[in-house]
Amino acid sequence: MPDPVEKSDFYPVKANTPVTLSIKIGEGQVGGTDVSFDGTSLGSGAITNLLIGTAEQNLKNKSVDCVTTVRRQNASSGKTSVTYTLKGGVKDQDFTYDDATLSQMGDRVVYDVSFVFS
Repeated sequence: MPDPVEKSDFYPVKANTPVTLSIKIGEGQVGGTDVSFDGTSLGSGAITNLLIGTAEQNLKNKSVDCVTTVRRQNASSGKTSVTYTLKGGVKDQDFTYDDATLSQMGDRVVYDVSFVFS
């Protein structure tokens, strides 16, 4: 298995406003994600519009951590990509990472991604 892809980005949030997270695995590959926020597991598997925070919670300076495992199932390409979509902050934003290529069918790579709310 290739080395994990480790990434960190900032996402500007609004005061006392929750955000949502959706994750899409691209390039015809498959996988799932474990998501944790503030040390607590929020969800795993396919992630769509996962709510992070509450209306009373200040998200600034907190982070959400995503560990996405991608498995090659596309016979014609080993390229991988994962798009993390955050909505509800200052502006909706997509973060796409495509740093790993898998050489054989069934190979896996882990994308270890953190978003710091600013």
